[in-house]
Amino acid sequence: MSFFCIHCRSEIDPAFKACPFCGEPVTDFLRRYLEAPIDGKYQILARLGVGGMGEVFKVLHIHLNAIRVIKLMRSSIAGEEGAHERFLREARLATRIHHPNVATLFDFSTLEDGSRYMVWEYIEGTNLHELLEERGPLSPKYAATLAVQALRGLDAIHRAGIVHRDVSPENLMITHDDEANELVKIIDLGIAKQWGDEGDSKTKTGMFVGKWKYCSPEHLGMLEAGQRIDGRADLYSFGIVLYEMLTGIPPFQADTPHGYLMLHASEKPRSLHDVNPTVPESPQLESVIFRALEKDRSRRFATGREFADALEKLVPSLADTPGAQAVPRATEVTDEATRVVAKPGDQPTVVTDSSGAATVQTNSPPAATVQTDSGAAPTVLTVASSAPGPDRAGKRPTFIALTVAAVVLIATGVIFLVKRHSASASLPSGAKIEASAAPISSVHLAINAFPWATVTSIRNTESGQQIELKEPLVTPAPVDLPPGTYEVTLSNPAFAKPIAKTISLRQGDELLNVEFSNADTAPLPAFGVGR
Repeated sequence: MSFFCIHCRSEIDPAFKACPFCGEPVTDFLRRYLEAPIDGKYQILARLGVGGMGEVFKVLHIHLNAIRVIKLMRSSIAGEEGAHERFLREARLATRIHHPNVATLFDFSTLEDGSRYMVWEYIEGTNLHELLEERGPLSPKYAATLAVQALRGLDAIHRAGIVHRDVSPENLMITHDDEANELVKIIDLGIAKQWGDEGDSKTKTGMFVGKWKYCSPEHLGMLEAGQRIDGRADLYSFGIVLYEMLTGIPPFQADTPHGYLMLHASEKPRSLHDVNPTVPESPQLESVIFRALEKDRSRRFATGREFADALEKLVPSLADTPGAQAVPRATEVTDEATRVVAKPGDQPTVVTDSSGAATVQTNSPPAATVQTDSGAAPTVLTVASSAPGPDRAGKRPTFIALTVAAVVLIATGVIFLVKRHSASASLPSGAKIEASAAPISSVHLAINAFPWATVTSIRNTESGQQIELKEPLVTPAPVDLPPGTYEVTLSNPAFAKPIAKTISLRQGDELLNVEFSNADTAPLPAFGVGR
């Protein structure tokens, strides 16, 4: 039987795993349904993409002669215990959404082989990412007008009991209604992304499944015990989108997931005019955006409707002239130890090696220093064990494992910084430190180790004074110290030698990470599947 590639339409052997002419993957699902309609009524026209949850196809409803989009769920997800009930529950919620700014879910069903699929409205148009790529920054009036529509749609999604979880320019489509009026439609609702045991702590805090650039602090698990992600997480993500619509670049830029983790946790966004001086100034509009970007969700807008109303009031007074395309700041990679140098009012840039690893290993002396200028924002230091590790050459395929391990390594340390910024709480039990001289001012140091360690000593290298620890500190360990240079010694019973690292504390908050094992080869934590 003839079989034609869905992409280039070349005739190929159906047993091939990919088209030899264009490289398009050939899946079992395509072999089964490329010629025979799905469920007897949906004829595949094209594959639109392959995502983490499954494949996405443009299809023709052969009875209605209507174009639709089918999202097929991966069998590994569809086969999970309780997946069918969760699928039905979430899909039924989505079918309640009837709003002009949200893609419509028409149907959902299960095939004979157990595969599950959803049938969505097909939207002819361009997404916001493509629009920004083509046009650059948008005028404040135009950006706010589009934003009001998107927020109305988000409000409808939230009122239906769904958190999108992946708000980004790629998931905002720009199309036209029957009267040629421009229309924003939200696509890719996070139905399957929210699956998980209701009693699971990862579900409660909300494992992040979207894009690092647009994630909220809650997406990264920065919630109190028992709290759950709600619609305010989407409003934070949309605040980043609106910031990018106006300036051409997002408020937070990093090269690694853990870099974004730090920025979303504690960094305040720079003013729009500081990032892109050509953007027409509007203090009222900037105030609205910055409220959406509050780290503490209780200080954001409570609903998408409230956010939209605030913008809609400003639209008549906003400029109709866009700014020029901003040039993102470059990241310079050197042979020095990992270092962040922050300038007044600037954002720190984390330097990584060519493999994208969170730590740069060099031949520099063991003492690595975090340097800041006066008035600079908090900076981050990541150091590695001086013991030689395995050859990293050819380890590119393990980048994902390294990335996840690096995020796990620093997450708890970041949470200490966030909590300290949000409340003037005292150090927890077991973390008190006494020095013989009362400090004029103190620096908050969060000490973390991978996989874990006990802080056995802290010594001021300038005075030689040993800081008295009332109790051993087990990482993650927050401590307050007077400004100065300190040698911090940590030990782990699973490793023969302790590790001593030197850090210079000047002002603000700083983070010290120490690796006892190579994060590139360390076993990954059990995140769970489909959560």
